[in-house]
Formats: sequence, structure tokens, C-alpha cells
Amino acid sequence: MKRLLNKRIITKSIGVALVVGITGCSSPDIGSKPESVNDSSTQEISVVDTANEEISEDSNSAATASTDESEQTKGSEELYEEFINGDISATCIYEGTESQIWFKDLPQDPEEWDSYSVSDEKVDLDNDGEDELILNGPYGGMYLDARDGQVYVLAQGEGTAGELSYIEYEDSIYIIHRDTSHGGRKIYRFDLYDGSGEAVESFDLSAEYWDAEYDMYDSDSDFTFKGESITMEEYEKLMKDIFDIPTKIEYGAQLASLEFQYDDDSEKIINDGSDTFYDAMEAFYAEEYTYKQSTDGLDGTLSIIQELDNSREYSIDDNNSNGYRFIALGSNVEYIKGDRLYLKYPETVYEDGTAVYTYYIIAHHGGYIFLFETDENYDNPEYIYTAWYKY
Repeated sequence: MKRLLNKRIITKSIGVALVVGITGCSSPDIGSKPESVNDSSTQEISVVDTANEEISEDSNSAATASTDESEQTKGSEELYEEFINGDISATCIYEGTESQIWFKDLPQDPEEWDSYSVSDEKVDLDNDGEDELILNGPYGGMYLDARDGQVYVLAQGEGTAGELSYIEYEDSIYIIHRDTSHGGRKIYRFDLYDGSGEAVESFDLSAEYWDAEYDMYDSDSDFTFKGESITMEEYEKLMKDIFDIPTKIEYGAQLASLEFQYDDDSEKIINDGSDTFYDAMEAFYAEEYTYKQSTDGLDGTLSIIQELDNSREYSIDDNNSNGYRFIALGSNVEYIKGDRLYLKYPETVYEDGTAVYTYYIIAHHGGYIFLFETDENYDNPEYIYTAWYKY
């Protein structure tokens, strides 16, 4: 009995050793039943076989998931580099239709107006904490966004009626499409993105002045912000705050600063009472120009009107909130040169006929005029205001 028991123990030990040996080698015969192995050993081998198959399946699944995750977790810079290198395309979704854009297929001849190139700008255009890729190009170029393991076209220039740009406004970046190169309107469309590829807020800021004689907005034009009508002053404040675009007053001063930048080689037409002189005066005729906040803080109007009772005479009057600056006549004009009228105004006339004169230059440019005060030689002009045909 004792020897038999030992024999059983030895047999069982051999069975266990066999199981360990098969498992460690991952044998393709796993699960087969050797003749020297008893029933309990066979059951144990079967359990090991099932576990190994599960491990194998899990490993394959993990490998596949790892590959997918690798694609999903590529950094934005890596995706942009692949797009620029031509390894991947960018998806453009327009009105529900998808198309693919390859960087290599875009025009890239720097001598051509429609050429694309990679910008050095780094800007978070969709407010998700990551910078987008900016392509310089026609009508403002193209903005690309990397998300979900792919590159997408976030926005692109749409032509002269939809030129692309961006601006920081109220602590966020807004993508803008603007229509400012056509007569009768200036329109800006703002889009706010949050990283999803969809605009979460959109609104317009616009000025429309279809009937303006000199293609410049005025106080009677239509101004809109976020769908609501606003005044010209409110429009100019928004344009100043958002784009740092000068108001009409500031713009007039900027224009005036260029007036004497170049020499005027026009013919000098002396006031000799001739038809030539009065024909030149007609170009300055204007019932009323309006100015706001001149350099001495006054508002007013300037009129150059031909007198009804004498076709050869003009009244040249600057009336303002302080009374008037001058009430002159065409006879006070010494000469005309190009678009400029040179006025010698008798500021004070004494009983003996002597007078103290102030000298002005009035520069006429159709929709607006400049007024400068100067010395008796018409040198060293000092800017006073820009007056508009319609303010």
C-alpha cells in the first residue's frame, strides 16, 4: 500500500510538470491529452488553454486600439506638418458638402496674386487653447484647425465681399469676413468659434450709404450692430474700439496732413477779375460743408456761394458755434492754384482804411475741404479742420 501511494504521487507530479512545460512554451498542441496524464491534469490544461486564447484576443484588441489612439492623439503641430508635407489633406465642409484640400494643389507661385504660403503667425483662432495654422493667400488666405486626429478648414477668404481676417474682441478671438472694397457699404461679419468647428456666435457691424454722393457715410446713413440700428457716433466708437479705425474727424485730419506733402506745379491764377479766374472759382462752389470739433473746439459750416445779384461775386463764410471765423468775399481771394484757394481776409479794418489780415488756404477735394491758417506768404500752414459735404 505504501509503495502504491508513492507511485500515485509520482504520477501526479509528472502531470503537473507537464502542464507547466506546455504553458511556458505556448505550444500549438495545447489542449491535447497526453496518454500519461490523468483526468484532473487534462481539466487543468483546458483551463490554461482558454485563458491563453483570451489573452491573445485581448492583445490583438489592445494593439488595434493603440493604433487608433495613436492617430487620435497626434499633436496639432504634427498634423499640420503632415498637411504641409502633402501626407494628408484638409477637410473642407461647405453648406453640408465635404471636399478635400491638398496643400500641394494650392497655387504657390509668390509672383502670383493668388499664391498661398505658410504664415509665421501663431494664433488661437477658435479659442480652444491651441494655435491654428494660418495660410497666407488670396482674400485673406485660409485658417486650418486640427481636431479629432484630422485637419479641417476652419475659415477661408471668400472674395472681395468676404475677405478673411481676425480680431480680439471682448477677450475672445473672432474670425471676420469683411466687405469694405465696394461702394455704398462697409460690412463686417464676426464669427466666434469654441473648438468644435462650428460658430457659436455670429453678428454684423455695418454702415450702408447707397445714395451718398461722394461714397462716404454720413449721419443719415444706415448703421447696424448685432441686428440693431445704431447712430453714426455709436458706429464710429465701435470701429475705433474694435479695429482702431479713425473716426471721420480723425480721418479728415489724417488726409489733411498729406496736403502739402508734394509740391503743386499747377498754374497760379491771379484774381484779376477775368473769366479765367471766375471759372476757377466755380470749382469751389458749395452751398455748405460741415465740420465738427475744429482744432479750436468749434463746430460749424463753410459755404462758398455765388451771389445772386452779381454773378462775379462770391460770399465765403465760416460760421461756427462761436459766431463766425470769417465772412469774406470772392474779392478777398488773392489767387487759385490747383485745388487750393488762397484767401487774404481783413480781420480788423480801422477808420483810416488800414487793416489787419489773416491768411487762409482752402483746399477743395470734392466731398470735403481742408482749412488752414497761414502767414502772409502762405507758408507754414496750420490745420484747422476738415469740413464734409455732408457730415
